[in-house]
Amino acid sequence: MKLGDEILRIIGINSKYDAGMNEIYSGGCAYICDGEIIIALAEDRISRKKNDGGFKESLAYIYGEYNLTTDDIDYFYISFYANPLIPNDEMIKLHLKLLGIEKEPEKLVVMPSHHLSHACLAYFLSPFEDALIMVADNEGCLLSPKSAREKGVIFNDCERNSYYWAHGNCITLIDRDFQHSGEVCFGKAYNKFNEYIGFGSYLNVGKTMGLSSYGTDVSEWENIDLWYIDENGNLHSNITETHDSFDDITYFFKKHGLSVKHNLSYETDEYKNLAFFVQHQLNKWSVIKMQDLIKKYGIKNICVSGGVALNGIMNCELEKRLQASVFVPPYCSDPGQALGNAIYGYIQQSGKSNNSFIKKIKFENYIYLGTEYSYTRIHEELISLYKNDSRIEMILSDNIFKIGAEMIADGKIIGFYQGRSEYGARALGNRSILAAPNSIEIRDRVNTLKGRELFRPLAPAVISEKWDLYFDGEKSILDTMMLRVVNVKLDRQKEVCGITHIDGTARVQEVTKKINPDFYQLITEFYKITQIPMVINTSFNKAGEPIVESPKDAVESFLAMNLDGLICGNYLLRVRQ
Repeated sequence: MKLGDEILRIIGINSKYDAGMNEIYSGGCAYICDGEIIIALAEDRISRKKNDGGFKESLAYIYGEYNLTTDDIDYFYISFYANPLIPNDEMIKLHLKLLGIEKEPEKLVVMPSHHLSHACLAYFLSPFEDALIMVADNEGCLLSPKSAREKGVIFNDCERNSYYWAHGNCITLIDRDFQHSGEVCFGKAYNKFNEYIGFGSYLNVGKTMGLSSYGTDVSEWENIDLWYIDENGNLHSNITETHDSFDDITYFFKKHGLSVKHNLSYETDEYKNLAFFVQHQLNKWSVIKMQDLIKKYGIKNICVSGGVALNGIMNCELEKRLQASVFVPPYCSDPGQALGNAIYGYIQQSGKSNNSFIKKIKFENYIYLGTEYSYTRIHEELISLYKNDSRIEMILSDNIFKIGAEMIADGKIIGFYQGRSEYGARALGNRSILAAPNSIEIRDRVNTLKGRELFRPLAPAVISEKWDLYFDGEKSILDTMMLRVVNVKLDRQKEVCGITHIDGTARVQEVTKKINPDFYQLITEFYKITQIPMVINTSFNKAGEPIVESPKDAVESFLAMNLDGLICGNYLLRVRQ
């Protein structure tokens, strides 16, 4: 896209820097040039600090990689966590200073809302021409004046669940739930239960999702709901927000005559049942809410975004119960804010009245948006850093994917590093740890090497042509991004026991030759050896660390975790015996 004779260059930023008010997670930058998504990076991939909320290192990387300066950028679209809808002057001045913008302050544009950024991201990358959008997370922008919040008048008076109608290049806010002071939304409630069980912050809610499948006896919870819906279709909560999750959950239990002990192990039946309850409630009320909006607007295309959209069980329920087409971007949580901001800025500044931008990028390059390493670049970095490293044996091969497949078939656990990194929380075959899917022992070893709890499931990556041999139902676009949970066919569960969860499900990734030819080839080679068309795929990182980004990150992580090998470009790396 050009304005006059000029190429339109936009940087999207998600920032933790807010004049000293808040510290947040998941900052980063994205760059759009001439209507193309050039790169999108979470800050922690560059800084190597897990969940880093800054943007300075990712921005510096983009500048260096594409030979840019601040002067080359037409607009910076920026979002902050928990900022007022109209941010204060100090916050704006701080970011102008951080970006080095002195003469053209209009270059810095603040996003109208946190949730709008999530909505833009989901819709403009979806295949839909019109859609309903649900944004659900912990919280977004403040909706109340700063003074009211400081006086303690309003608890959590901010964006919670937001709903939009989208058509063409227009996105319209149609509804918000939880308008009353102290109400608890989907993301906040799920996190409160997550903390009560002992898994810590909302960054670890995936543990509660995994544990929920172990719940067996929830009879005493059958007539209890976390939420209810009024005559106008608005959701309200039966759980109250304070500043203490333990107190909130305890009061909720007492109100309903329940007794759930605190400080138990997640291995106890009580906590397994508790995880099941909150997951069931999320499934139930997300379906009820979207069912109401579908009836009202007559649209069965649904986009889901915000951190809650990483819940693959909920996504599956939305598809199944509503018989709807569902799209979730692979970076639906806050790391995706940077790209959502850049897309919004592009749409706004280009002034386009048609969907050419959408059509240009949908189904194309929106998964692998991080740093790109060719075989030549990988070779140069490996040789410069590790040529004389006595710890490592490096083998160059023209049959590297066959070698990797043979190692996996032999029970080895390997790192797999190829091409361009994934943007978002899911490793989708370019920054992955791979293993055979037919062994409980191998599954447990993978979890142990990564520092994960043994109850947590591992995902299968299956070649597209063999998907329906192992999984029930129809394929979904969500499968290409590992964003829903499906049932493993009953007669196949023993064969692929390493990826089959306790409830007979798996969070599957469908691998196509078009989207990822390298990963597809490796799995195909594994299939030729074992007649099993899938491998275990989990992110290439140890617990508490970001996913690897550079070859150096990959080698250091491979050594730290004591993996059996590392496929890096067309090199095999092994520890010398």
